[in-house]
Amino acid sequence: MSVVTANVIERREYKYLIDNATAVRLRAAIRPFCDIDPYAARSPGGRYTIESLYLDSPTMGLYWANEHEQVDRIKVRVRGYAEAPNSPVFFEVKRRINDVITKTRGRVPRDCWAQLLADRAAPIPREVAGKDRAAVERFLALTRTMHLRPYTVVRYDREPYFSRVDDYVRVTMDTRIRAQVTDRWSFTAPDRNWRALDDGATQRALESLIVLELKFTTQVPLWLHHIVEQLDLTRRSFSKYGTSIKAFYGATDARTYRFAGGWR
Repeated sequence: MSVVTANVIERREYKYLIDNATAVRLRAAIRPFCDIDPYAARSPGGRYTIESLYLDSPTMGLYWANEHEQVDRIKVRVRGYAEAPNSPVFFEVKRRINDVITKTRGRVPRDCWAQLLADRAAPIPREVAGKDRAAVERFLALTRTMHLRPYTVVRYDREPYFSRVDDYVRVTMDTRIRAQVTDRWSFTAPDRNWRALDDGATQRALESLIVLELKFTTQVPLWLHHIVEQLDLTRRSFSKYGTSIKAFYGATDARTYRFAGGWR
């Protein structure tokens, strides 16, 4: 009997906080190497909107593991795409060990995902099969054994590019990052309750900052290394989930504005 394993993505992620002027220079610098993601290219402004429902334990153990920079830590979230209301949602477990990220991702029909999480006895739909099913089984095992529940829903606009000269390199810029507290298995949220997480006041900057992420497998491509040096970028820590928790639950962060270190 063959055993189906979950679809696992393994990569490294480096984050930076940049202003609009730097973003303009970055777009020009990556143009010889990257194309915009085809889905984003069909969307207004070359961006699409991502919404993530973040889960945590009753003691917010996943949040505190991140804040204390535990070597091995996870984030558990349900992800959807706001412009595609009839598309599937994705159950994601993102594990970080030092600088290496592994992510399992299983798609679930939109009309049943909430019941699947709210009802511990609910069976996985038959149409969730193969690697998706293995990823969903892992997700449900974590949520049920750790008693995970929703804490915040985060929404942001992503401008994504992928390398046309490497096997796997992605450059993404996230803007209009906003969140609100929730305890429901739903992406639906009142418009009046959104709170900006990337605004100048929150980030102690003159303007709203853009979260830049560089994602690759094992080696930093030389062209990407040169761009980081050319733009004088310095890695910074920024967690959308962690920032949303601090915004609504008053959790303190002893690491605020401490550089993440590492490459550049």
